[in-house]
Amino acid sequence: MTADNSLASVALASVALPGGRSELREFPLTPSHADDGWLRVEASGICGTDVALHGAGLSRPTVLGHHVHGVVVQLGDDAARRWGVQPGDQVVIEEYLPCGDCARCRAGDYRLCPRTDLWGEGRRVGLVPVEEKPSLWGGNAQYMYLPREAVVHPLPADLGDTLAAWALPLANALDWVLGAGALRPGETVMVLGPGYHGLAAVAAARYGGAGAVLVSGLPQDRPRLDIAASLGATVTGSASSGLREHLAEATNGRMADVVLDLTGAGSDSVTRAVSLLAQGGRLVLAGGKGSTAAKLDTSELTRLNATIRGVRGRAPEWVRRSIELLDGGGTGLDQVPTVDVPLAGVGQMLHRLAAGEGPSTPHVVVRPWAAHSTT
Repeated sequence: MTADNSLASVALASVALPGGRSELREFPLTPSHADDGWLRVEASGICGTDVALHGAGLSRPTVLGHHVHGVVVQLGDDAARRWGVQPGDQVVIEEYLPCGDCARCRAGDYRLCPRTDLWGEGRRVGLVPVEEKPSLWGGNAQYMYLPREAVVHPLPADLGDTLAAWALPLANALDWVLGAGALRPGETVMVLGPGYHGLAAVAAARYGGAGAVLVSGLPQDRPRLDIAASLGATVTGSASSGLREHLAEATNGRMADVVLDLTGAGSDSVTRAVSLLAQGGRLVLAGGKGSTAAKLDTSELTRLNATIRGVRGRAPEWVRRSIELLDGGGTGLDQVPTVDVPLAGVGQMLHRLAAGEGPSTPHVVVRPWAAHSTT
């Protein structure tokens, strides 16, 4: 076994409880085996899924956190060969815990493995309850368990911590803008929602050669819209009213070739998003819209020769591309303000975000080694 003796004997974690509560707990750490390992968590980004899971009330105590990067501190020889890493390496962990045997996994499309489906078994980082040993299956902890099925990507040794925290959200945005959105150079991109992924989408669109990137939000999103503007986007209108008119004016009536609905709003947002499409436009939907069906004018879709794509997560090649872009610099994401949250403040922050009272920046990151005081 290859091992690094820096693995502690216990780890502190923020555990999400049924009823929308959280508490700090301490868990014992056991040595790794030949085919698994341990990660010292440096950062665990909070996204809308974490907020929704915490607010809905989990059925069993669980360590949340699925946008995780850190340093490998211990792993077995088989795991080292499989992942191509050694103790001391900085890595990013995808949230999927795929079976490895189904047709999707064999084709390399493990994000669609039935085992990882949030609407099915949902076996993912940040979703396995603490009753399943060794309990630390999520990133909101000082150490996280790396099971055999973990998806591990090495990070450049000199990639700063601030940029490393953007590896997965930027990978998502690249997949959604360049993959599902099929952006071509010179086209117009409309981003609905200046959140965590909305800002990453601005960087992805600029990388893809978009002729213009426009971002909309609600009046209370002004600080986030200002951040989007600093990344090179044009802020236009409101996500709730007058947006079509603003976009038409900004594009001389052509409208948007790619529209990304990242709002997390209800099904009405889909209807509104269709009205923003140009001829041949592509609408990309990320995140659930609730159980209410969206009303779509199929004649309008036909007239526009439009495409609607639902997305979740990202394909592995976009993670690699994201890491390369972040390492090369120029995305601007290192300039996005970050709010760091200690483990003791995770529950409070999740409640704030659920109530729409979160920080002015959407980039909120759990830092397990920060001082254990609330913010």
